[in-house]
Amino acid sequence: MIVYTYSESRQNLARLLAQALEACEVLIQRRDGQTFVVRPQARDASPLDVGKVNVRLTRDDILGAIDESRARLAEPRAAYRVRRRRQASKPPKRRAR
Repeated sequence: MIVYTYSESRQNLARLLAQALEACEVLIQRRDGQTFVVRPQARDASPLDVGKVNVRLTRDDILGAIDESRARLAEPRAAYRVRRRRQASKPPKRRAR
């Protein structure tokens, strides 16, 4: 078990917390002899757990939104390809001296 004095705990709080994670608890002792325990709090659930969102969407609504987003993504690519073809067909510009 790791024991810190009150002054050491104030100066090295980050290290104290890291050691509390590793050792499960750290003690802090005051001059008058009182001892305090620092331990990490147990998590009840994963931080990735999210609540349910009640949205009334049908299957067709979802598939329509997917198709719409794919169509929007395809438009810039097609315009880029046309622009590249035009640039490739033009002769290179010469610099004026």
